[in-house]
Amino acid sequence: MNRPEEFRIIVVDDEVRAVAGLVELLRLDGYQVEGFSQSDLVLDHLKKESADLLLTDLKMPGIDGLELLQQVKILDSDINVIMITGQGTVDDAVAAMKAGADDYLLKPINIDELEIVILRIREKRELLLQNRIFREVSREPEAQVDFIGRSPKMEKIFRALRDVAPTMATVLIEGETGTGKELVARALHRHGARSEMPLIAINCAALHEGLLESELFGHVKGAFTGAVRNKQGKFSLADGGTIFLDEIGDMALSVQAKLLRVLVSGEFQQVGGEKTHYVDVRVLAATNKDLLKAVAQGEFREDLYYRLNVIQFTLPPLRERLDDVPLLVKYFCQQIAEREGRHIAYPDREAMRLLENMLWPGNVRELENVIERAVIYAKERPIGVVDLPESLTDNVVDSLVLGCNLKGDLMPAFAGVTIKAMEKQMILAALERCPSKAQAARELGISVRKIEYRLKEWHQG
Repeated sequence: MNRPEEFRIIVVDDEVRAVAGLVELLRLDGYQVEGFSQSDLVLDHLKKESADLLLTDLKMPGIDGLELLQQVKILDSDINVIMITGQGTVDDAVAAMKAGADDYLLKPINIDELEIVILRIREKRELLLQNRIFREVSREPEAQVDFIGRSPKMEKIFRALRDVAPTMATVLIEGETGTGKELVARALHRHGARSEMPLIAINCAALHEGLLESELFGHVKGAFTGAVRNKQGKFSLADGGTIFLDEIGDMALSVQAKLLRVLVSGEFQQVGGEKTHYVDVRVLAATNKDLLKAVAQGEFREDLYYRLNVIQFTLPPLRERLDDVPLLVKYFCQQIAEREGRHIAYPDREAMRLLENMLWPGNVRELENVIERAVIYAKERPIGVVDLPESLTDNVVDSLVLGCNLKGDLMPAFAGVTIKAMEKQMILAALERCPSKAQAARELGISVRKIEYRLKEWHQG
């Protein structure tokens, strides 16, 4: 799903204090928000800049919420609309939904409910975008499956994806943050028999226990404060398709028990409801935690673990497939330059050597962020070390200097030594045996500027 800061919201209400309050709240949640107290100003704004969501009061002087909805839809048919209404105007709100509003909220606004509704709209927009992309993706069985890499570990992942995707098997995807667990889930869905049906994703760590249960299974009107109507959950929305449970290791034990029931029988009950519902859903789950350890500590149900772990994918961290770094760098350089409308800039030899020898604690996601920064700074010249963050060398080990292979174990002599300490030892040793900083820099594969920066940091310049 797109990040909150990429989701643009407009708030309009003739009560200035109400606008200010909602704008402040939504900005604290990370959204881009503009507030207006006059409807005509909203229309002027939308003629110049687009938005994803309009949050508008129904009863306003001049252009009311219903008329604003109709005019906004003419300007942008894809914009989502939430109508805010008082208790006595629910019929009008229902009429607004028939005219194209996505939802309505009663005053005073329940903040938890507002956040859930916005999250659901974001997911809906993401799903529509996915479906557009899916229709454009090649259906060839041997087509690349969302990953860049030629290392043996990634080739193994590719082969497993092609074997597992057409099945209905439940899959558990394990790996560190930033290794591409969600990409695996999307590839399994897209190349499976249910690719034309919805893929519904939910981050189990993003919601507290009560909200997560409601989001997964839905709730009935009156189930809790703010439950003003019945609501479908993610399992109902995914019926016939696939549900992706991200960060499942953070799911509360009480919710785990209800999830187990769905996996065993396809049955569940909505929060506050007594009716049993049935779904036919393929379940994909992901975690960056050691679930077996969590089972041993009583934090994760053993029976649920084995239900989820029918097929297991374990994604390697980037430091275990450093041979793929040049391919990933080239791909990100091309993608970022195209997106930013810039000339494609690639790293020079020194910068590439630095990138190839990082430990990358943030994995592929960190590499992408570093390349995006470098492309912006380099402009139309080759990316140099000067365009990379100074902090990179905090996690760099030059394999040639160490005389060892990063894909194996570090030499026993360095056991228990931090990377920063190793770097200091190597730089000082090179300066002792080399007649100049320039020669020491060449031997170490770093820049003179880097040596001078470190010496200044160590007060040895």
